[in-house]
Amino acid sequence: MAGRFAVLWLALIASALLLAACSVRPDGAAAEQVASATPPSGRSPVAETVTITYWEEEADDGDALLDGLAAEFMAAHPLVKVERVHLSYEELLDKLKQGDAPDLARCASECAGPLSVSGRFLSASELFDRAFLGRFLPSAVEAATIKGVAWGIPDNTGNFLMLIYNKRLVQAPPADTEAWIAQLRTLTVADEDRWGLAYFLDEPYWLAPWIGGFGGWLVDEAGRPTLDVQPVVEALRFVRRLRFDEQVTPPQADYDMALDYFKQGRAAYLIDGDWSLDRLREAGIFFGVAALPRVSVTGLAPTPLATAKHWFIGKSSATSPAKRVAVRTFIEFMTAARAQSRWLEKARRLPSVAEVAAGPKIATDPILVGAMVQLRQSRGLPAAPEMRCVWRAMRPGLEAVMAGAASPEAASRTMQADATACISAGRFK
Repeated sequence: MAGRFAVLWLALIASALLLAACSVRPDGAAAEQVASATPPSGRSPVAETVTITYWEEEADDGDALLDGLAAEFMAAHPLVKVERVHLSYEELLDKLKQGDAPDLARCASECAGPLSVSGRFLSASELFDRAFLGRFLPSAVEAATIKGVAWGIPDNTGNFLMLIYNKRLVQAPPADTEAWIAQLRTLTVADEDRWGLAYFLDEPYWLAPWIGGFGGWLVDEAGRPTLDVQPVVEALRFVRRLRFDEQVTPPQADYDMALDYFKQGRAAYLIDGDWSLDRLREAGIFFGVAALPRVSVTGLAPTPLATAKHWFIGKSSATSPAKRVAVRTFIEFMTAARAQSRWLEKARRLPSVAEVAAGPKIATDPILVGAMVQLRQSRGLPAAPEMRCVWRAMRPGLEAVMAGAASPEAASRTMQADATACISAGRFK
C-alpha cells in the first residue's frame, strides 16, 4: 500500500493533504461582517476578560494561518485572549483519551468518534442552531456527525475521490456509466499496456463511491455496518466488470501504479483524490477534473467520502456566559467566509462553507469547478469508531472479488460477518 494512502486508511485521512487552488479574496461586505463576528455597531459581544485555549494538530503552514486569524480576532475582540497548543495527531488523540479536554480542539473528522463518547465535549447544536450549520456543505457536517448528532464545525474540507482525465485523450467525460464504459473500451489497447482507466483496484475507499451510486451506504444511521445488501453486491459486480468483463483497467494497480499509468499517458482516466492535483500540475499533465459518472441503472451519482477539519467544543467553554459567548464568536470567525477564503488562498484547502464554494475564484478555475461538483455529491466519512472494523472487513472481500476468487454475493456476506464480529469484540477501540 502506498505510504500516503496508508496514513489515509489507518488514520481515516488526516487533513494535511492539499488541494491545488488560486488566490481568493473575501467575498464582499457580507463575508467581512460574518468573519468579524461583531455586530454592525462594531462592538464585541464579549463583555468580560476571557481566555480560550485550543489544541490543534496542523502542519507548520496551517499553524501560521491559524495564528494570523487568531490575531485578527483578538484585535476585534480585545477582551479575549486566544492560546494555541500544537500537538501531533497522535498526541492530541492520546491526551483526549486520557481525559484532558481544552476549551476547543481543532482536529480531523475522525476525532468525532472518541470525543462524542468522552463526556467532555458538547455537541455542535449546544452552541449553534440549525441555520448556522446549514451554511456548510452537507458532507463537511456529516463527516463529524454520529447517530444524527453533529459534533464539529468544519473550517475546510477535502480528501475525496474524483474523476481525473487526460485532456489529450479525452474531450469530455460521459455523464453515465454505460456511455463511460463504451468510451473506456475505445481508449484501451491492452497489448500496448494502455488503459481507459487506472485506480487503486483493491482498496475499499475506491469502492465506496459506487456503493452510494447503487443506492447503498457503508453503515446505517446507528453506525451499524450495511455490507450484506444488494447495493454492495452491485458495486462489487461493477468494479469486477471493469476489470474482467470490459478489461478497461490494468490487471493490477495499487495507488502508485495507477498514478504512474496516468502520469505516463498510459491511462486516459484516473480516479484519485484532491491531494494528487498539485503533483499532476507539477508534472505538466494536461488534465481535467469531473464528477464520477452517474450509475446508469439507478440514475444516482456515486458518493465519494470526504473529510474536514473541525472545531470541537470542550465543556469548559460553557463554564460562564462570557466564555460561552467568546467561544461561539471565535468559532463563527474561524469558520466564516473570509477565514475559509484565506485557507483556500494560503493552504489550498477547499471551503466547507457554501458561500465560498460558490464564489468567483472557484467558478473561474475549471479544475476547482470540477472538484466542487464532485464534493457536493460526496458524503462525509462516517466518524463512528466502528468504521475501523468496516474497513478491515471490506478489504479482503474486495481483494477476493478482484482476484476472481470470490463472487460479489459471497464477498458481501463475508464483509458483513467480519465487520459485525470485529465490532462485537470491540476491536475498533
